[in-house]
Amino acid sequence: MKSMAMWGLIGVTALGILAAIVIKKIIGKVISLVLAAVIVFFVWQQRDLLLEKADDVKGGLCATEEGDAPSFFGIDVTMPAGWCAD
Repeated sequence: MKSMAMWGLIGVTALGILAAIVIKKIIGKVISLVLAAVIVFFVWQQRDLLLEKADDVKGGLCATEEGDAPSFFGIDVTMPAGWCAD
């Protein structure tokens, strides 16, 4: 009886360790996917803002003010020379 209980405890411990490893891998993948989705969301949002500014430039609405330059995550993006028609 004692050896059976001991083998039972060893089996439960082994299953617990195996379950912990599997759960850790699953949780890690879920966290990675959520982090990637958040990064994609914010980059896509910034991309849309830059595309809107590019459409304004193509439409001849070139900004003359320095503060009206587009930015990507707070970093000012300079437009290439020749984009704005005089």
